[in-house]
Amino acid sequence: MKDILSRLSSEDLEINKPNQKSLMENKGIKQKVIKEYDFKIPKKFTKEQLRTLLGVYEIYARHLSSYLTATLRTFCRVDVTAVEETKYIEYTNLMPDSSLLGIFELNPFEGNVLMELSQDLTFIIIDMMLGGIGNVDINNRDYTDIEMVLMKRFFKNIISFFKDAWSGVADVEPVFIKTETSNGANQVMHLDEVVVAVTLNVNIKGTSGKISVILPYVWLESINDKLYTRFRLAEKKNDVDSEATKKIILEKICKTSIFITAILGNTMMRTKDLLNLEVGDIIRLNEKPGDFVKLNVASKTWYCADLGLKNSHKAVKIAKSLQEEM
Repeated sequence: MKDILSRLSSEDLEINKPNQKSLMENKGIKQKVIKEYDFKIPKKFTKEQLRTLLGVYEIYARHLSSYLTATLRTFCRVDVTAVEETKYIEYTNLMPDSSLLGIFELNPFEGNVLMELSQDLTFIIIDMMLGGIGNVDINNRDYTDIEMVLMKRFFKNIISFFKDAWSGVADVEPVFIKTETSNGANQVMHLDEVVVAVTLNVNIKGTSGKISVILPYVWLESINDKLYTRFRLAEKKNDVDSEATKKIILEKICKTSIFITAILGNTMMRTKDLLNLEVGDIIRLNEKPGDFVKLNVASKTWYCADLGLKNSHKAVKIAKSLQEEM
């Protein structure tokens, strides 16, 4: 009897004992989530570098959203959901067998870059590119030759946006290599290679799919310092102050084509008279035969010129610049 009472007393104390976790929650104190860190395999990228990569691919996501919306003729949204460092073998172990891969390079840096499209997203894109509405039944089947050709062109188009997305960090030139199924993923890069996996969520007509971009460490190592904000800001300041950079910018501007319009004259007339015009009718202009011809750059008048001929072609000779008088 004594043993029973002592057991009941101890159980009662245990039941009525306040839970430390619940007390902390009632006081509004949140416990920190402690992540395990493997000192045998140290991380190669800092949080700041990963944030820089996040910014790069947020720019890429905006370009991709615009391209998909225009190509598929329906509103599409692309968001960056994760930027994580991992090992390539760990990534391939989680890769579905039905994924479609695009392999390319970002010259002049070494190393292949991998882009993975989930099968559901791939079939929706193919269906809508061929005029469908995107409602497809996925039977986990292999891709046909025609579908592979279409997706090859699709990969070539979407990797072109990497050039602009990376422009704030490094000058890259995307070069497409080939398309592959997930079975060939092990041959793209070494399985023990450290990579950064960027995951993009694509929403098309309420259906979500995934695009992943795998960047190898051997590629990112060459621009490691440029992934720091301070380095890029200092580099940008030096570039702006550089006379050589100003010269390059000026040379590019000088090669830009612009439209110049010669305004021979103008007048005003009623709409009724305009509608009754016939071949042979004469329109009287406000300008006299000896007046200057106005040369417009875009919609602004820059020069006054004389009308004439050169090599049997009508031409104008600049008489004065209106910009110098301003």
